Amino acid sequence: MSAATAIFLVLFAAFLWGSWLQARKYTGDFPLPSFMIWLYFASLVLVWGVILVNELVNPVHIFTAIRSSPGLAAVVCLCGASMAIGMQLQMSVIDKVGLILSNSVSATCGVLLGTLLTVMLGGLPENVSVGMIFFSAFVLIIATLVCQFSGKLRDKDLSKASSRPAKTQDSKAALLLVLSSLLVAAYPLGMSLGVKTKFSDGGFPPLVCVGLLAFGSFAGTMIYSAFFLSKNKQWKTLFSKKYKKAILISSFCGLCHYGGNLIHVISSHALSVAVSWLIGRTANMWTYLWGIYHKEYQGAKSRTYAVLVCGIAIYVIGILLLSRSFYR
Repeated sequence: MSAATAIFLVLFAAFLWGSWLQARKYTGDFPLPSFMIWLYFASLVLVWGVILVNELVNPVHIFTAIRSSPGLAAVVCLCGASMAIGMQLQMSVIDKVGLILSNSVSATCGVLLGTLLTVMLGGLPENVSVGMIFFSAFVLIIATLVCQFSGKLRDKDLSKASSRPAKTQDSKAALLLVLSSLLVAAYPLGMSLGVKTKFSDGGFPPLVCVGLLAFGSFAGTMIYSAFFLSKNKQWKTLFSKKYKKAILISSFCGLCHYGGNLIHVISSHALSVAVSWLIGRTANMWTYLWGIYHKEYQGAKSRTYAVLVCGIAIYVIGILLLSRSFYR
């Protein structure tokens, strides 16, 4: 796979990641734990379906690879579980405070931590320097913060200042988002340790790694969600006809979520985990583009739109900085 193809695929994965979160708007009162179980069940079916088909056509002997390094396989599974629990925690906060605050915290904590882990453990191409990686990470963080500022301007334009006690609830939400960012950072950790690329000798073939991540994500979600479904006596919502549409949406989100992960892991072989991780952070950009589609900015002033366009332009600059390194 060429670098250009891999970059395009990671950008498509970022589109999938940045899009499926919007689907919660269409699931009504469907409990989040049930939503996450269906999401990661669909993810598991997708990933292992691809693996089994690949074993018939171009076998990588996945179970032999796992048996050769069971300790590493267990670590990758735990990383998948941690990521899934972190995502569920993040989504529970998003339901209360929205995507803007969530993106600002994940941009600063998640991007920096994920970049540090992938650079230290995943290796880099010869023509990509550590300085360039962290400078690009800084550019992407700035892009998210500029887009966040456009959201605040939008609220001011539309007189939608929140009526909740912001200092209390937002502080608590920020702490939860920091925790969720730490848990989600297990995804780049699992990739750095678990996938073998041109730039790192350890790990498994890409499909083995993503298969272990998917299994861990489903197992972690089942354990975490089971607690809340039992506590709130909501197990019946998992198969209720009332939530048929929500179940379908949740499953579709799983296809987008781990479909993106599948593309991302495979593309990392050509780009390195660090580069593909950073390009994937442009998923945040799609949050705001979908916000425009859903008319969340309707009625905002021209200045607000200008700030948003600047934020999206900075995202593009970050992508170009990373891509340019492969064509020197």
